[in-house]
Amino acid sequence: MATRRKKYSKRNTYYFRYRRRLILEMYRKYSQRYKDYLRYQLRKTLHLGTRNDFISFHIPYYGRFPNLKVLNLKLQLTLPNSVFLNRLFRSCPLLEDLYMDITCVDNFDRTFRFCIPTLILLQLKLNADEFDSCRHKEFIINTPNLESLSITNPSLSCFRIHDIPPSLVEANLSIGKSSYVHDFQVSKEEASRVMEVLKGVRNAIDLTLSFGATSALSYCFDDGDDFPIFPYLLDLQLGIDYYFGWKLLPYFLENSSLLRCISLYRLKYTTAMAEGKHKEADDTYGWKPPKQVPECLIDRLKNIEVRNLWRRKAECEVVKYLLENGKALAKMKISFEEDGISDEIDEDTIKNFPRASESMILNISDY
Repeated sequence: MATRRKKYSKRNTYYFRYRRRLILEMYRKYSQRYKDYLRYQLRKTLHLGTRNDFISFHIPYYGRFPNLKVLNLKLQLTLPNSVFLNRLFRSCPLLEDLYMDITCVDNFDRTFRFCIPTLILLQLKLNADEFDSCRHKEFIINTPNLESLSITNPSLSCFRIHDIPPSLVEANLSIGKSSYVHDFQVSKEEASRVMEVLKGVRNAIDLTLSFGATSALSYCFDDGDDFPIFPYLLDLQLGIDYYFGWKLLPYFLENSSLLRCISLYRLKYTTAMAEGKHKEADDTYGWKPPKQVPECLIDRLKNIEVRNLWRRKAECEVVKYLLENGKALAKMKISFEEDGISDEIDEDTIKNFPRASESMILNISDY
């Protein structure tokens, strides 16, 4: 009996030792994750990057970040990272500012959603080694309280804004690239994606469109199409594409009755010459004034800035029209490209144009 009891005692001791070792292993495995959670859940700002293309930070299923308001992410858009981000967004009930620097990969073909009702600022930058890497990606933005939106994406991905934010203050769209449009690497259907985004931000107070965005918009838009109305737009920064020129400007003037300030900036001639596109604009580059003087020019528009003029005749017509019809103008600033290609317009020519506003201050410089 003694021998039997001794064997049982050894077996029992081994069992308890094994169970203790198993518990210790589990504790070592999961305690660091829990410590990570405790360490980050009290933060208001969080920066996350990738290690070997995958995010190494772990979020427990029971975890939440009740105080997190600012999130900065830099990662590759892969399926595991997409799953991680969806869980991360759900665990941040007070998230207000989201900065994302994304590198697209070809094998990710799912729709990515931003469904964050508390979000106030969204800054999205998509990088791609090749044009096709982001071309077929789709992003859905459902953020009803958004106040600031910035999208940088040269590859013309598809962005859908479901609920137009009524409180949108600022929108900066840098979608597309002029050379892709001019070389016919994109179809009109793909270029129209930018128009859909423009319609989604039509409640913005401050709107900025890059050269690439205006190029895609001009390519897909025809005179008979419906152009969005901007009921609250006060400030407009518009990149003037070197191929389509001033095509969109009349529509913005007609559909922005509260417009207060316009900044028109041309691509520098040296840049266009380096891309070999400076001669293509001769046939298509032109200005068609609105049929009627827009309401904003009569009552609202006070400040106009035109930068990097190439001294071409079409530019002369635009400046003349704005001076002749801008009754509320208080200040107009004009600068010429240092390496301009023409002498069809100069400082004296502009100063001799008739002005609708006698008190307007005209400032002209060579750079």
